[in-house]
Amino acid sequence: MDDSSPAPSPAYPDLLEAAYSLGRADGVFAARIEVGEPDPSSRVCQGRDPEQFARWLWGEQPGPPPSGLELNAPLWYARGFATGLADERRRETDRRRDAFAWIELRGRRIPRG
Repeated sequence: MDDSSPAPSPAYPDLLEAAYSLGRADGVFAARIEVGEPDPSSRVCQGRDPEQFARWLWGEQPGPPPSGLELNAPLWYARGFATGLADERRRETDRRRDAFAWIELRGRRIPRG
């Protein structure tokens, strides 16, 4: 096996999944530090405009990124961001509810009988 052969180019769906995963991770992180809702019209992905983001996802592959990646990757990123944000906020709400229930339970006297 020749180690000098180039790695195969990533498939288009894999690039979109990567954009979604990055957005989801950023959404989870944002839920811990932000209070507002995400701007659905924002085309910024990890501080990059759509063209830069597509090129970054494409990485060191020769040639330009696949057609449509510049348009679709930000949409997948935004969907992942919104999902991560909602999931983490839901988990945080559940943690608070569980903590409150535990405190309430511990504050009650144990019936003696």
